Amino acid sequence: MRTVLRRIVGGGCLVALVGGIVIGTADPATADPGACFVDRGVTDAVALCHEGYGSSVLEVECLGISVPATPDAPIFAPYSGTDSAPAAVGQSMRASCITSSALGITTKAYVSPA
Repeated sequence: MRTVLRRIVGGGCLVALVGGIVIGTADPATADPGACFVDRGVTDAVALCHEGYGSSVLEVECLGISVPATPDAPIFAPYSGTDSAPAAVGQSMRASCITSSALGITTKAYVSPA
């Protein structure tokens, strides 16, 4: 009888410990944009999220000509464009591949939590 009681108590403690670990490692409540419409243009992109909460950022990846940081750096290469300012659900976002040191085309655009 004592062995059975110890196993039940030990099993209960194990369940509580594992439950605490799962809850403790869950991501904190952050932005969770949903139903986002992303329209990728030639040199920029715009986005609007219709669902979710918090704020999000539009990011673009580009391919183009940039001012090399060193003489042997590539002039034509992929680079990260300028991200949009953080925007709440229902506010539009715009990101661009035109910067003070680069000019290129948009190859990828996506929305991520701010």
